Amino acid sequence: MIIRSLSPLLLLLVLVLASCGGDGDDHGDRPADPAEPATPVPGGTAVVAISDEPDVLNPLVRTSAVAGSVLSQLRATLAEMGEDLTWRPEIARDWEVAADSLAITYRLRPWRWEDGAPLTAEDVVLSYELLRDPRIGSPRADLLRAVTAAVAVDDSTVRYLFATPQAHPVPATVHAVLPAHRVRGLPRDHVASWPDNRRPLASGRWRLVAWDPGRQLVLAPNPRYPLGTTRLARLILRILPDETARILALETGEVDVVADLPSQAARRLAHAPDIHLHGISGRVFGLVMWNTARPVLADPAVRRALSLAIDRDRICQDLLGGFATPAASYLPPALWNHHPGLPADPHDPQAARRMLDAAGWRDADGDGIREREGRPLALQIMYRGGAPGGEATAALVRQNLAAVGVDVALRALELATALEFLRSGSFDAFLGEYQANLYADPSPLVASGATDRFNFGRYANARVDSLLAVALGEPDRERARPIWWRLQEELATDQPAAVLYYLEQVVGVSTRLRDVRPHMLSVLNNAHEWWIAPADRRYAGPRAEH
Repeated sequence: MIIRSLSPLLLLLVLVLASCGGDGDDHGDRPADPAEPATPVPGGTAVVAISDEPDVLNPLVRTSAVAGSVLSQLRATLAEMGEDLTWRPEIARDWEVAADSLAITYRLRPWRWEDGAPLTAEDVVLSYELLRDPRIGSPRADLLRAVTAAVAVDDSTVRYLFATPQAHPVPATVHAVLPAHRVRGLPRDHVASWPDNRRPLASGRWRLVAWDPGRQLVLAPNPRYPLGTTRLARLILRILPDETARILALETGEVDVVADLPSQAARRLAHAPDIHLHGISGRVFGLVMWNTARPVLADPAVRRALSLAIDRDRICQDLLGGFATPAASYLPPALWNHHPGLPADPHDPQAARRMLDAAGWRDADGDGIREREGRPLALQIMYRGGAPGGEATAALVRQNLAAVGVDVALRALELATALEFLRSGSFDAFLGEYQANLYADPSPLVASGATDRFNFGRYANARVDSLLAVALGEPDRERARPIWWRLQEELATDQPAAVLYYLEQVVGVSTRLRDVRPHMLSVLNNAHEWWIAPADRRYAGPRAEH
């Protein structure tokens, strides 16, 4: 059982599991059966439930987390982050940083795309250029803001140049790599029509063999991946938007892995003999993002008042069952630069009322709704339908805000539809969850120049931009840490969003699936190492669990 900074309730859950026969450190394996193999046997099909369909499998323009998770299995990068959160070579054989830190040179291993075409420095450089091309409009373009040029020194060598010395040159240059022979010449102002959106060419451990919209994606091992084998014959990602359906599918054995189990289900499944629970305390946090371009939300005092009206303790304890803790920062505790002394906003409706009064929002006619200059204090909060605890949390937020005189309408949307509204800025507020990047950099959410990434609320604060620039430019963590703390303090005062909770993710795994290690990196973290004993395999015939 994997235990990482578990809450008391989750720790109790683990102890219950141990009393039911687990040894507390089995990584999801069942007790050994003498009749079964003790070492992995290749073959078998694992089925993972996913709550949303990928928006698009083009790394240049994808916005959904599930698309990123799928692409991480299909596409290799120059370097990859390991479970210890350090960078290690993947496509690159090694790298060398210039003495003045103004360049980094990667030397590539021999590598091929799924179709046999060589992956060379040309693919890397063209991918960099596509990411930065304004016609593409990639939401990740700014992640490469430090790079002034990428140069193919030869077929197996790529050099990135920087305008200023870089404290962290590897994360400043690692990006998606696309097949030049497939995308060169495609219209950059019509990226939505590219064939890679639906059928990306693999360079990673897995390849996509089928995508049945609304139902599932089927992955198979990529035989051209040079860094080790994959044990399973198939990995099916089953699309189940309904939370109850996902849990039932796990209990009945239709799927093998379900992430984000709600607390009630986790308590029940703790006693299931054929299911193991894994706890991941990581980088997911819940928030209500405010659209600061809306006149009613342009005032930082109003946004702070709304935050103080929300009962985080009740969300964490009653709605999320203790599998979450009240949050104060965009940088969760799992990240090195998290501010440990920054308190979450308390539930203080009296203070919220005083702040709204001071901002000119008063209930002059006694109908329970505040007005200013004849305009009611009214908001629509979008949230993702089917998200674990989403409906209950939205209802509580609505109740909390109504208690201080805000007229709130709720709107549940599928993720893809919600993203359309967010990207266009056609929303008042969005209740959802965000997975902080492993670079410990909140720029995509809060930098004023990140409105084409994930700063959907059009937040802009010159002091925040300045602190980000200084913190990201400091190579020494001890010197950078107080700068990051000042940044988080500023964001707690001038809030782009009401940060609500840090989520402790609970993952349910069938005992037929062996060597599973869910991690903050991904639930699919080590999917290439998963295996199923022949006696436990369920599929035969053309789906070939061989």
